[in-house]
Amino acid sequence: MLEFLSAASRFLSVAGASWIIGSCVFQLWCVRTYPNRGELPSAWTLLVASLVVLVGHSGLMWIQALTLAQFGSGQTNWHDLIKGTHIGQVWLIRVYPAALLLLGSCLALTRWTVQARWACAVLSAAYLALIPWGGHAAAAETLWMVMVPNILHILAMSIWLGALPSWLLSVRSYARKDASALSGPVLTLALQRFSRLSVVMMTVIVSSGLWLADFYLENEGDLLGTAYGGLLLAKVSLLALALFFANKLRTRFLPELASSNRDSVRTSRADAAVQHVGVELAAALAVVMCAAWLAQTTPALHESTPYWWLPFRWSIEATWSDSALRPWILGSIAALTAAVGIAAGLRRTHAVYLAALLAGMALTVLAWALAVPAYPDTFRRSQVPYLTLSVSSGRELFNEHCVSCHGSGGLGDGVLAKNLPVPPANLSEPHTALHTAGDMHWWLSQGIPESGMPGLASVLSEDDRWDLINFLRAFSQGFESRVLRASVVPNQAWLGAINFYIEGDKGPSELKAYRDSHNVLLVFLGGKEAADRAQRLASAYPEIQSKRTQILAVPLGDSLLPADLPFPVLKSGAADIWAAYELLTRTIGDRGSPDRLDMNWTHAEFLIDRFGYLRARWIAQDDDVGWSVVENLYPELQLLNDEPRLRPPPDDHIH
Repeated sequence: MLEFLSAASRFLSVAGASWIIGSCVFQLWCVRTYPNRGELPSAWTLLVASLVVLVGHSGLMWIQALTLAQFGSGQTNWHDLIKGTHIGQVWLIRVYPAALLLLGSCLALTRWTVQARWACAVLSAAYLALIPWGGHAAAAETLWMVMVPNILHILAMSIWLGALPSWLLSVRSYARKDASALSGPVLTLALQRFSRLSVVMMTVIVSSGLWLADFYLENEGDLLGTAYGGLLLAKVSLLALALFFANKLRTRFLPELASSNRDSVRTSRADAAVQHVGVELAAALAVVMCAAWLAQTTPALHESTPYWWLPFRWSIEATWSDSALRPWILGSIAALTAAVGIAAGLRRTHAVYLAALLAGMALTVLAWALAVPAYPDTFRRSQVPYLTLSVSSGRELFNEHCVSCHGSGGLGDGVLAKNLPVPPANLSEPHTALHTAGDMHWWLSQGIPESGMPGLASVLSEDDRWDLINFLRAFSQGFESRVLRASVVPNQAWLGAINFYIEGDKGPSELKAYRDSHNVLLVFLGGKEAADRAQRLASAYPEIQSKRTQILAVPLGDSLLPADLPFPVLKSGAADIWAAYELLTRTIGDRGSPDRLDMNWTHAEFLIDRFGYLRARWIAQDDDVGWSVVENLYPELQLLNDEPRLRPPPDDHIH
C-alpha cells in the first residue's frame, strides 16, 4: 500500500509541476499572445497546480518518514529524516521552489503578467530539476554522466506533457466556436510552433532515455527479467503510443487546419484532433506514472536475481567462433544494410515494403544464428566479490568436489570421465569465458543431467558456489593471460586484476583503492633471491613512487625479507593472494602440468595500471632479463602514466 501511495504522490508532484511549466511554455512560446482566456493558463489554474505539487510532495515525504520509521524505533522522527538523510535534505531544498511557486501563484491573482508566467515556469523547472538529486542518479559514481541526462529527461518530458492540456483546450474551444477561442490563423501558428518544440523535446527525451537505459541496464536479462525492466518497457510502449497519435496530428490535422478555408471542415477535423490528443495525453500521464514507480524500484543493474524465462539468449561472443554460423551472421548483417539502403534510397511504397520484408528475414536469421542456450539463472549476478580470498576458497572446493571428473588440472580428464555419457568440459579452454556467471551458477546448482554432472545445491552453500565460479573464471583467464610479457602492450587493457584486502598497513585497505591514483607493482617474493630482490626494489622505491606507482610485496612460503622495507609487505592473506594470482602465471613456454593447478614459480611480478587492469608480468624463471634490472621497468611505467582510461573499471563481481 505504501508503495502505491508513494508512486501516486510522486505522480501528483511531477504532474502538477509539468502542468505549470508546460502550460506557460505553450502560451509564452507557442501562442505568443497574452489574452486572459479560459483555455490558456490563468492564475487560478496555476494556483491549483501549485497546490497539487505541494500535496504530492507532502504525501511523498510523509510516506518516506513512515518507511524510515519501520526500520527504526517505529516512531517518525522528522529531525532525523530531514537532517540525517540525503533524501530528507533534498526534500527540504525542494520545498523552497514549491512554496515560492504557491506564493507566486497567489500574488499573480492580482496581476497575471508575462513576468509572473515566466517566474512560475522557472520555479517549476527548478522543482523538477531537483528530483533526480533524491533518486537513483545521486548514487552514481560518475555523477554528472547520470545527473545531467536525468534532469534533461524530466524537463523535456514535463514541457511536452504539461503543454498537452493547453493544446487540447485550445483546439476544443476552437471546435466549439467559443467566444474566447483563438482564431484559425493564430491557432494554426501556435500548433505549428508546438509541433516543432515537441520534436526537440522528444529528441531530448529519447536520447537521454537511451543514455540512462544503457547506464541502468547491463544486458537483455535486466530488460526482460526484472521489475525495473518491465516498467521501462511499459514506459517505452506508452511513449510509442503517444508518439503514434502525435505523428497523426502533425502529419494530418495540422496541414488540413492550415490549408482548409471552410470552417465546417476545420471544426470537424478539430473534433477528431481533440480525441487524438486526449489519447496522447492519457498515454503521457501513464508514462509519468511508470516513471514514478521506476523511481522507487531497484535499478536492474543492482538486481541480483533477474529471472530469464526464455530457453535461449543472444550472444555474438559465444557464436562468432563457430565457423558454420559466421557466414549466416555476416549475411544477415549485409541484408540489413541493404534493406536500410533500399528504404533510404528509393523512398517508394513498394521499396519500403521490400526493405521491411528483407529486414524481417535478416533479423530472423540473425536471431537464430546468435541464439545460445539459456537458463533461469543466466543473468543472475554474483553477490560474492571477485576477491583472492574467494578464488582461493573456490580452488579448494574444486579440488574437493570436481577433480574426479574434470581432472586435477581442470582439463576434463578425471578418473570418472570415461564413465560419463558426455566428456567433462576442459575448463582451460576459452569457452568458460563465453558463458555467463549465471549459466555456471545454474549448472553447479541444478547439474547437467544429460552429461552426468550432479547438482551441488544441497552440498555447497550459495557463497561456496560463487567462490567456485570465481575460481573457474580466474582459471580460464589464466590460459588467456599466457600472452602477458614484461612489456606493456599499448592501449590493450583487458584482464582485470583480482582484488584483495590489505591488512596491517596505514594506507589503502584494498588493492582497488589505488585506482585512479597509482599503478601497482605486485611482487611475489620467494626462493633464495627474495631478500636481494626486495632490497633492490627498496633502493629504487623513491624513483618508482615518483612515477605514480606503489609496490606491494607478498612473501611466498618461508621467505625471509628485510624488516625495514619502505613498501607494504602483505603477510596476512599472502597464501590466498598467491593461490589466486598463481592461476595467472602460465606462460607461452609453460602452460603448467596437466595433472595439477599450481605452477613451480618462486617469484612473479605483476604490473597493474591505475585503472585496475593487469598490463604486464615478469616471471624470473621464465625470462632471465625482464625487470631484473629495475630500470627496465621505468619505460613501462611511463607508458602507463601517459595512457588515458581505455575501459571502465573492472567489475567487482563476475558477470
